[in-house]
Amino acid sequence: MPGLTALLGLEEVCEIKKGETLLVNAAAGAVGSIVGQIGKLKGCTVVGCAGTDAKVAYLKELGFDHAFNYKTVPSLEDALKKAAPNGYDCYFENVGGDFSSVVMPQMREFGRIAVCGSISMYNDTTPQKGPYVHGYMIFKQLRMEGFLVARWQHKHQESQQRLMAWITEGKLKSFEHITSGFDNMPAAFMGMLKGDNIGKAVVKV
Repeated sequence: MPGLTALLGLEEVCEIKKGETLLVNAAAGAVGSIVGQIGKLKGCTVVGCAGTDAKVAYLKELGFDHAFNYKTVPSLEDALKKAAPNGYDCYFENVGGDFSSVVMPQMREFGRIAVCGSISMYNDTTPQKGPYVHGYMIFKQLRMEGFLVARWQHKHQESQQRLMAWITEGKLKSFEHITSGFDNMPAAFMGMLKGDNIGKAVVKV
């Protein structure tokens, strides 16, 4: 499912093209790490960010062109500009909240934003507010679309075959963060929400 989400989100929502610049946050996660690798396979410049130095190192191993720790950079805005001075054509959104607000001004005209998740907001007891994106959406003529991968059920078999071919050829790598023991499932789930995992979080009974 994470692989299908990455592939179909890029192709069907972002309509990614060779030579474009792609930004993905939560880039060391199950979906984000595949998004970045597929972006590279399609000839894009890929920028990823994550919350630990170990995750940043992992992104560089995967071939991301630029990767940084959003928790330690002095300015998220400056880090994004340094990675892509000319802005971003596509933004694969997994986080939401303040991060997204900083990205919007750096989108290029006719940019596309695939909204896959908003993990920074899932546990909020009161809804987050603004800043609002309407001005950027209008004057940059952006397209932002939320999606669930089940929408393209009819493409799943063919898409899975392509993903497996890339894995077999060594062009695509996946990583599982395994927690042992059924009793540790709650801790594993909470750790996933806090960003403890690299790749897909799995509980092995």
